[in-house]
Amino acid sequence: MINKDELLSKIRELSSSMDQIEGQIAAITKEIEDKRNALGEVRRSLAEIRSQIDGVRAKFQKIREDLDRLRARRQEIIDSIRKAKSQILELNMEAQRHREKLDAYRKALSAINEYVGGRPLDKEKMKMLVERLEYYFETSPTDPEWERQFIRTISEIEEELNLADSLEKLRSHIQEIRNRLDELRKRKDEIRQNIANLVSSLNSVKEEIARLKKEREEAYRQLTELKKKREELKQARDELKKAIVDLAVKRKGLRAQLAQLRDELNKYTILLKAADLSERYKNAVEVQNAKRESLRARAEEIYQKLLRGERLTHEEMKVLAEAGYLAEE
Repeated sequence: MINKDELLSKIRELSSSMDQIEGQIAAITKEIEDKRNALGEVRRSLAEIRSQIDGVRAKFQKIREDLDRLRARRQEIIDSIRKAKSQILELNMEAQRHREKLDAYRKALSAINEYVGGRPLDKEKMKMLVERLEYYFETSPTDPEWERQFIRTISEIEEELNLADSLEKLRSHIQEIRNRLDELRKRKDEIRQNIANLVSSLNSVKEEIARLKKEREEAYRQLTELKKKREELKQARDELKKAIVDLAVKRKGLRAQLAQLRDELNKYTILLKAADLSERYKNAVEVQNAKRESLRARAEEIYQKLLRGERLTHEEMKVLAEAGYLAEE
């Protein structure tokens, strides 16, 4: 026979277990929700980090392009400086050749001056003198000895005239060389100034390259830190996703247990209802039997009273009829 107390104890035990499991499910559901919120935050942070990484990479690309441009400019300036120095070298070589010529012309000029005894030679006067002597020679009476002497004099004057031409040409060459040397000196000064400007530009380019390299190093440091943070966030994201899946699996298992306990509770509830109905039926039967026994006892008393010839009341007659005594009679 089913024990109602045992059923109630079992139902209370099942209800308590279900309450515990429902509490666990609620706690897990809240934990899942919290982790989903945390996962959303991690994903937003991850998206922000990725955006920052894209920004740093774009900065890297800009720095790389600027460095390539500056390096090309630096090489261009270096080539220009080399070309300018080569020009100075060529000008120095040309100046050396002119100085060698100048030295030779000066020596020749010194030799001629030494030859003429340092006398100044007036070329125009000597030309006029030669012309007059020639005219005088043509118009004067002939004398062989005088003619020879006269011709010798004219030859000497013409020789001095040639020396004067040589002196004039030498002085002209010397002046030309001096002028050319001045031009070369000015040209070298211009080139040196250009080199100085190029060096200044080169230093500016080098400073800009150094600055960009520092920016590149800083950007690389930022990129390294961002990548590290991205990996940490990805790891946190994966851990949260795994934790959510694990919690969902655990909750599913608890829900399965809860469903099993609910089925078992329903079974014991049905059994309890059956036991309750059985007890009620038993109690009803017992009450009915008690009523019958009481009715029979009362009827027996009335019946004995009837046998003794005593007068019965209407109610007593009803009791005898209900108990079946009158039918027997």
